[in-house]
Amino acid sequence: MSQVIINQVGPLPITAPVSWPSDRAVLVSVSGSAFTQQANTPLAVKLSIHGTTIGTLQLFANPAGTHMVLPAGFFSVSGGFGETSIVLSAANGTTLADKNDLFTVALIY
Repeated sequence: MSQVIINQVGPLPITAPVSWPSDRAVLVSVSGSAFTQQANTPLAVKLSIHGTTIGTLQLFANPAGTHMVLPAGFFSVSGGFGETSIVLSAANGTTLADKNDLFTVALIY
């Protein structure tokens, strides 16, 4: 079974409430894009669940000002969190996102 939790444009951070579906391992799929104003800079977007960083999507951006697709991330998360929140946020000071960047987070269980 799968459930899309986030499917929206930036800017970051993006927060969505979720009723955690299982106390067993849940695969969390994350995709999106971002840009930077500085050339030769890493892009990094982190996924946090229940206040804990679960993983980071990262890409090195050679050009400045170009929206770039981040590699998709798949993270196995265990725990019976109940009602919680999922947060996508910039993981460094140079990663930017705006209305031209789309983010998707899905739970697969």
